[in-house]
Amino acid sequence: MPRRNQRAEEQGQAVANAAQTLFANIRFMSVDNPVHVLAITSSVPNEGKTFVSMNLASAIAASGASTLLVECDMRRRSMAARIGVHAQYGIYSVMTGQVSLEQAAMRAPTKNLYFLDAEPHIPNPSNILNSHHFQSFLDNARNRFDYVVFDTPPVTTFVDAAVLGTKVDAVLLVARENFVKRAELQQAVDQLRASGCNLAGVIMNGCDFGKGNSYYSYYYENGEGGRRNRAEEESSAPKFVPAKPQQASAKPASVHKGGAASQQPVPAGPPPRRSQTQRTAQPAQPQARATQPQAVPAQRPVQQPQVATQSQFQRANVAGPGDTAMYQRLAEQSRVARAGRSYPRYNEEDY
Repeated sequence: MPRRNQRAEEQGQAVANAAQTLFANIRFMSVDNPVHVLAITSSVPNEGKTFVSMNLASAIAASGASTLLVECDMRRRSMAARIGVHAQYGIYSVMTGQVSLEQAAMRAPTKNLYFLDAEPHIPNPSNILNSHHFQSFLDNARNRFDYVVFDTPPVTTFVDAAVLGTKVDAVLLVARENFVKRAELQQAVDQLRASGCNLAGVIMNGCDFGKGNSYYSYYYENGEGGRRNRAEEESSAPKFVPAKPQQASAKPASVHKGGAASQQPVPAGPPPRRSQTQRTAQPAQPQARATQPQAVPAQRPVQQPQVATQSQFQRANVAGPGDTAMYQRLAEQSRVARAGRSYPRYNEEDY
């Protein structure tokens, strides 16, 4: 996620693009076991996990999927004020059965996005997350919404994220650039893996999208390597004026007083080359002279097939009907020879 010290318009566009990319990565994370329930946490406070949770839930809702954003940082609630909603009931009232999930979930300004707040001063949040009532609430939310996003406290400070991580589909760890220490991040990763949860990945927050990223540097940065003077470029650019359709002129050719039409000057050089469209659109010119009729030869009458004689077969060196008896005798001789029996000899004249 980009830093907050950039211009508001550029920052909002960059954050929206980053959230959409994050959601796309979550969707293609596992094809066999798709991720629908997420828990967002961080190593230490002030890394922007609530900021990431809200933008990720908004990106999911913008895609058309019904999304429930749950305030699960029960010790330090801050999401309701950022969204601008004030709920009458919270997650504890839903788990205890006082109200239904549909009554407690508030509609956020973003379409398809719903928000479930948490009551203040809830005792023992980690024990509540590990109870059967919370499991029933989680199953109900999974069936009611397409995606559920939980905002949890830092994992090195409280154990809530590790407990909730064993019940959700995936856990995402937020790491703020140039803020969290390597040892703190490694401790958070080890604690989440020890709990047996599915640590899907790490989200880098607070990045400077103007440096080290050619795409955002080209489109959003005003400093070195980007569009320095966008206003000057737009003012010096040629203005786009749509071309008007040309209408055929109905004005007749001018005629001199003598009655002959005025001759237009002929341009020097070869005539302009016509395009392929002009050549194909031009109708074919009729032929100047008609083709001479050609004589059609008369067809020969069809003759009935005739049986060829023995002399015709001999002239063509082809076996005729008279040779059939000889071939039969040779075949019989070959069969008798293979059987090992004697056979009578035939005269020379038979061949």
